Amino acid sequence: MDDRIAEPGWQVQVREVQAGTAAFEEVRILAARVLAQDRYLVSRVPQAQESHVLGAFDGTRCAGFLRYLIQVIGAEAGRPAVIHNGEPLREGYVEAFGVDPQRRRRGIGTALQQQAAQHCQAAGCYQMRSRSPVTSTENYALKIAAGYVLHPSHENDSYYFLLRLLPVERKSPAAEPGIPDHVENRPHLPPTV
Repeated sequence: MDDRIAEPGWQVQVREVQAGTAAFEEVRILAARVLAQDRYLVSRVPQAQESHVLGAFDGTRCAGFLRYLIQVIGAEAGRPAVIHNGEPLREGYVEAFGVDPQRRRRGIGTALQQQAAQHCQAAGCYQMRSRSPVTSTENYALKIAAGYVLHPSHENDSYYFLLRLLPVERKSPAAEPGIPDHVENRPHLPPTV
C-alpha cells in the first residue's frame, strides 16, 4: 500500500519497510530520537500473528514511523479469545509510533495511522488499539480527532486508545448485478491533510 502526502516543497510516501534494509535503518534512526522507541521496532512479541513497520519518507529521509502487530484480542494479557462467528476477534496494536518533531502537524501521523488501520481492517481485525503516555498530547489530539475512545491504563501514566474497525462487507455479484463481490468500508479516520 502506498500513501502520499503532498505539501509545498516536499512529498511524503508511506510504505512498509523490512528489517535489514536501508529504509528500515532510516526508520530505526528516527525511532531512536523520538522517545527512544527503536527497541520497539525489533522487539519479539510472542502473541503477535503479524508484525509490520511503516515508514513515512521524503525521498530517503524518514519523517515518521509506526509499528503495528496483528494479534488475538487479550492474548498479551493471557485472556481467552473472544470467539465471534467461529473466529477469535483480532486487533491491530500500535507498538511504536512517532513523527519527526520538526515535521509534526502536517498529516504524517494521520497517514501512518490510516494505512495501519486500513491494513488491519482488510486483515479482518475488529479494532485498533494503542497506549500512549500522558505526555503525548499531540498523539492524543490525533487519536481523538480520528474517533478513538480512550481508557486510563492501570499499569502506568498512560491511556489506551481504541478504534472499532468496520467489517469488510461481502456482497454476492448475483444478488446485485454490476456491484463488485466485496466492498471495503474504511476505518473511522479523517482524510489525510
